[in-house]
Amino acid sequence: MRNRFFLWLYCDPNPRPLALEDLPPGLPATDVRYFLQIMQHLDRLLPEKGLTFVVTWHLDAFHEAMNDAVVILVGDERHQTPSYRRQVKAIFKTGGVRRPALGETLRLPASIGWRVLLRDARNSLTALQRRWTYGSPGKRAAPLYELPLGYFTLRERPPLPIHERPVDVFFAGALAAPGWTLRASVATRRQMAEALAAAAKALPQYRIESLLAAPTSGERLTPETYSQALASAKIALAPHGNFEETFRLFEAAKLGCVIVSETLPKRWYYQGCPVVSIPKWSLLPRVLSDLLADDAKLAQISHRTRQWWEITLSEPAVANYVVQRLANLNTAQPQR
Repeated sequence: MRNRFFLWLYCDPNPRPLALEDLPPGLPATDVRYFLQIMQHLDRLLPEKGLTFVVTWHLDAFHEAMNDAVVILVGDERHQTPSYRRQVKAIFKTGGVRRPALGETLRLPASIGWRVLLRDARNSLTALQRRWTYGSPGKRAAPLYELPLGYFTLRERPPLPIHERPVDVFFAGALAAPGWTLRASVATRRQMAEALAAAAKALPQYRIESLLAAPTSGERLTPETYSQALASAKIALAPHGNFEETFRLFEAAKLGCVIVSETLPKRWYYQGCPVVSIPKWSLLPRVLSDLLADDAKLAQISHRTRQWWEITLSEPAVANYVVQRLANLNTAQPQR
């Protein structure tokens, strides 16, 4: 029996059936491309299994096509549990299934940590309100597994050898207007911008490029120019987004950049990753100086980053992870 595949975007009233072999080559620059390619690999790995797969952005909306389906839930940044957990076979979701431990938050710089604590309190309140509305998942709830975010803006580019890349350090992203903020992501990015300016002043011998624009300025790079700029960079900066992950990190990994990021959450796909972790952005000039002074180290980290993408984060690797989890699920309990 053939597998069935559905895509349920926010803009669609119902899931859209997919014929994976007929996907258009020029899909828009969103994370849809990443997850549709994962489904293509799932169909090859699980031929004629009669499974239903649904890629959705909905936490609570349910459609009959999802009954006993394998759901890939995308876009949740608040660590919520879907209300349809009793009605599906398994859920693989981006953004993590639980927030980072309190100890991890308390190790953040104080200016960021208290904002993250407020964000976590809001997310916990949201989870409690949803539990009152939808009830507890119950004993037969489907298991939850974590998936990486994948890429969003990135277009396909061959990863250049690190010594052929003309740009030493690169970052492009929106920078909120000055003023007090409760958002940890805004405070983090401001601190990174200050550190990057200090690094450019302290290290004039290196080519450091950044595009820090207001969210509504219209100065953002197109997917093509962003992809080319990232592919040309030896080091890519990846500050956290609206929560403790960001597409930028996975896009840089796909291109084999050396990634400098804040401390990452404890999730299976980050285990052993070669990201250069920075406890606070004020240390950036020193970290960049040490990295850029050692060409052999840069090349080694770039090679390991590209291996991490291929082995752990790529579409075939994630599809293999899903297949393994489903096999364990079928061994551990009978199908409903």
